[in-house]
Amino acid sequence: MKKVAFLALFTLFTAFCHGEIKQVKDMDTLIELFKDADENTLAIFDVDMVLVQPSNPAFQMANIKRFGAIANSIMNDIPLEKKMIFFCLMTITSETILIDTKMPQFLKQLHSKKVPTMALTANLTGEFFDIKNMQQWRLESLQKLGIDFSRSSPSASSFVFHELASYRGNYSSYSNGVLFVNGIEVSKGEALLSFFDKAGYKPHKIIFVDDREENLINVEATLKKLEKPVHFQGLHFLGAQNYPSKLITEQEFESEWQKLATQTASA
Repeated sequence: MKKVAFLALFTLFTAFCHGEIKQVKDMDTLIELFKDADENTLAIFDVDMVLVQPSNPAFQMANIKRFGAIANSIMNDIPLEKKMIFFCLMTITSETILIDTKMPQFLKQLHSKKVPTMALTANLTGEFFDIKNMQQWRLESLQKLGIDFSRSSPSASSFVFHELASYRGNYSSYSNGVLFVNGIEVSKGEALLSFFDKAGYKPHKIIFVDDREENLINVEATLKKLEKPVHFQGLHFLGAQNYPSKLITEQEFESEWQKLATQTASA
């Protein structure tokens, strides 16, 4: 039902929001596409597979593509309502590493140009397995890698979005420049509009970087609800696919994925 509603919304796209979506395969191209960004531009970045990824090679894009049939088979056996649990387990079971070492410096350059910058992630909120607060865990893991959105975020306030759907008893939230959508019950577009309302902030232009094209399409379509026109540029970033991951065997890959699937089933 949500998918059908979204497709209808996209078909009715109007002049209140206009833009484009481009595929970007490397960091240098991404940086170039921000050359005209200024204080009237809101730069938004997805987190996983755009800024960072797990250090475990079984959960890096090169091996996921290589053993796609195994990954799809395992994911097909996981109920839709638990898939986000699997993905979040993927992020916390090994050290978080940068996809490109240029990213922290690039974000600092945006800050020096006074470009408002934030992250928009589907990461879960609240307690998750041994982690007491997923938002704090994510913020600290990014800070260790030199990424801190609080320095240039469009709002210094923190918000909890009780008006949006909950998941696992928790809600979407915003703190220190990161908007945590908390799974797939709420779309990234919905969460972003709620953030604009609470923060009292409306940008003139948005550049949104995500590794999933459907998220870019969703945000572009949802922005039409704003009374003030917004120029939107979506950047479909595929840099994680070019990361030189350690090659592993089919058995190693399947073992790591099955381990998380078992944990997910018991959650």
